[in-house]
Parts: sequence; C-alpha cells; structure tokens
Amino acid sequence: MAERIWLHRLEATRPYQWLRLQMNKGLVSFLSRHALSGRQGLRLAEVACGSGFAAHLLASHPEVALSIAADLNLEDYTQANIAGFSASFLLTDLFKPALQANSLDLVWNSSSIEEIDRPHEAVASMAALAKPGGLVFVGVPSRHGVAGLLRRLPLPRTRAWLGRVYSRAELRSLLASAGLQPVRETSYLFGTFIGLLAQKPG
Repeated sequence: MAERIWLHRLEATRPYQWLRLQMNKGLVSFLSRHALSGRQGLRLAEVACGSGFAAHLLASHPEVALSIAADLNLEDYTQANIAGFSASFLLTDLFKPALQANSLDLVWNSSSIEEIDRPHEAVASMAALAKPGGLVFVGVPSRHGVAGLLRRLPLPRTRAWLGRVYSRAELRSLLASAGLQPVRETSYLFGTFIGLLAQKPG
C-alpha cells in the first residue's frame, strides 16, 4: 500500500511532470529531424498515446497534415486538459485500430509498449498501419538506465509500474519481428529511455 501511494505521489510532483514535458519535447525534436524533415502532407499517429501531448506538439509542424492521438481510453487525455489541443484524438484499440492499414507516414509510441502484454503483436499492428516505406518509432525504458536499476529493487508495484526494460539489441529484435528495418537509434530523458526509428519495406 505504501509503495502504491509513493508512486501516485511521484507522478503528481512538479519535477516528475517537468521530466515528462522534457521527454515529450525531446521526442518531438528527434522525430522532426529524422521523420518529418524535407517532407510535406504527412499523416502521423501516436498510438497508446496517453494524454496525446506529443501528438499535439507534432500537429503544429508545417510538414504535418494530420496528427492522430489514439488510445483505448480517455482518462489521461481528459485529465491533461491540454489547452488548444491540435491533434485529432481517436478512441481505438491498438490491436483492432479504427484506422486504414498502409495509410500513415509515421506510427509511433513512447513509454507504453513495455506495459502491453503482447508487445510483438502491438508492434506488428503499428507496422500494419504504416505505408510501404513509412516509418515506425518505438521508445522503451532502457535496461541500462535508471529504469533498469529500479527494476532490480524488490518492490513489485514499482516493477509493474516501470514495465519491461530493453537493451538496444532487444528493441531492434522487437521491431525486426514486424519486418521493420532500423533507420536510427536514440536515447532520451538522460538515458532512461531508448528508441528506434525503423522503416517498413516499400
């Protein structure tokens, strides 16, 4: 009980919220440089998006025609109450998405795949939504970062809250299982997360 209270209090703190903001801004900067630059009329979807804040930030980029924030529930999106929300929120299941296959230029997620029971199926579903030649990005907690260290503590709720942790090789293998080819790796939030941008064969 005390462990659960500690986790809820942590998420409500200003430093934690500041870190989440920096993480989202860093991700948007990475995607802008490596997935959006030099292109026009792009259609993007952040799946299992939570609040959808990063999708909201991406919607303001001139290269983007449509930025979708997709999630199975409205709880995080409603609680965030983002002023002037610029993305298009879609209530849908990642495993049965209400989106056309092969229709998106970029399908992406950060910090959700590690909590999903069937990560390989989740990434395969993301890949199915991407156009041939389109991009998929997945970001997860690093086995060799802060999350990996916390996973070693004998605290079941903390371990569940963190979800799975991945090495770079494990993340590459996860995306390769969906037929995706690596384009660029990154780490963010002071090495807490690693990410891989990959391409669907054309």
